[in-house]
Amino acid sequence: MSAGTYNNFSIKMCHTSVTALKRDFKGNYGGNTPVEVYKKSAQYVNATPYNWFGFAFSSAFDYNGKDNFIIEVQWNGDSGGHAYNHWSPATARCVYSVNGGTTYLSNYLHYMRISIGALGVRATSLGRVKALYN
Repeated sequence: MSAGTYNNFSIKMCHTSVTALKRDFKGNYGGNTPVEVYKKSAQYVNATPYNWFGFAFSSAFDYNGKDNFIIEVQWNGDSGGHAYNHWSPATARCVYSVNGGTTYLSNYLHYMRISIGALGVRATSLGRVKALYN
């Protein structure tokens, strides 16, 4: 991505049993429903080449530890921004559509790094946690 504002920007994640992507977004979900983990009406991005940048998700995605999962980055229109693809050594790792037109299956995709954090204990659970250590 290059500097610019991406409109109606969202990131969704979805467990899937699918082992090979097809040109069908919904079919790739394997019967599961994507979880929207990040959404902005206008997301400004100014990515520096060869440096990581990120988004702090506003909702959690609880990975089950066994299924494949899909990360779906979506936006509708931009001002000055451009998405660039980077080579992935595996085949058919990216499905994309431009302006809702033809859907493509590609060997190119954005490099991504996912940071995983431990889930915190909800304040409503403190009584239960305290009881465990009596």
